[in-house]
Amino acid sequence: MSLQLFAKAPLGGVDRRSLVEVLATQGPKVARDDLAHAISQLKRVGTGVKPGACVLLLGGSNGILRAVAIQLLFGESVPVYAVHYDSEKLQIGPHHARAITESALAAGLDATFVNADATAPATLERVVAELKARYRAVHLINGIAAGAPKRFEEHGPTQVPDLDVAFDSVRQTPDYSSWECVRRVGVVQVDVATAQDIERTNKFMGRSTDPWADALAQAGLLIAGESLVAFADYEFEPSDPVYGMGPLSAAKLMQRESLARIQSAYGVRTTRLCYPPMCTTAIGAIPGGLLKFAGSAELMIRAGTYKNLAQLAQETMPALDTNFVDEALYLDLAYKAMRPAFDTLVSDISPENLHEKLAHVVGHAGL
Repeated sequence: MSLQLFAKAPLGGVDRRSLVEVLATQGPKVARDDLAHAISQLKRVGTGVKPGACVLLLGGSNGILRAVAIQLLFGESVPVYAVHYDSEKLQIGPHHARAITESALAAGLDATFVNADATAPATLERVVAELKARYRAVHLINGIAAGAPKRFEEHGPTQVPDLDVAFDSVRQTPDYSSWECVRRVGVVQVDVATAQDIERTNKFMGRSTDPWADALAQAGLLIAGESLVAFADYEFEPSDPVYGMGPLSAAKLMQRESLARIQSAYGVRTTRLCYPPMCTTAIGAIPGGLLKFAGSAELMIRAGTYKNLAQLAQETMPALDTNFVDEALYLDLAYKAMRPAFDTLVSDISPENLHEKLAHVVGHAGL
């Protein structure tokens, strides 16, 4: 049967008027409780980060880089300096940042979070000066996600299957805890990107690593053979009607080119941290993203290969060791292995068989 069109609402349609009050009253406690739970599950895996070095994280205050920051600080005792850009009133990120900073301070760990636009020259100048005063060397991981999930004009608009999923109103992540939260399956509209959409995506996701690498190198903080410059990547399929045919893919290709330039110019280690679709705020903004996560997670749960954010963060740590020199750290191999099965799973998905198709992921603890 044909699926019905529905409007993809930001954050699953959370009422923005109530969001300010909900975050103000519940955000601090939820952030502290979630951090305490995450810390309780940690185990040290080792990073090889040398004394006097820190890890600089750009973006990701409510996604994979938040998990990486927690693992680095509380699992590995590695200094973390993070730059993210969130609304104090409308986003959970600042509450997570404060919870992490407070807990790190109490534990005698070195954590700094700056809420500012990482692409602004003033932010870069301020942060690099502070890093220069405090550290001998820096490892840089760019996880900025601020692109237009649209298509290039030559491909035209289209519609793709997706899920209508309620979001946790405090955590601002898709909620697959029960079938009441997975409201329907249908199709959503994918529009054509404007010139402004493309330029903004390129600015934040395509060109944002270069100025930081250049400034850190000029400050003597990128150490040849030691420092790592990396970005959080997604190895899209060229046939993907959204990611593969619009500004998101072009930005990723720009990032890959910038890593090659940075490695050549400064002799540092560079790598792509390749992650699968994850249960984060960002996945909800991509047409088809909520279905792609749910379907792929369903198949990986069945196969016993699913990894949540904390596990993926833990498996990111080897990239920081100076012995790691690979072009990419593939943390998405289980996802890639089930891509054909995912296509089969969703090819005939419908309201009638949705419960059968996603029987394991909906209600699964620990997504």
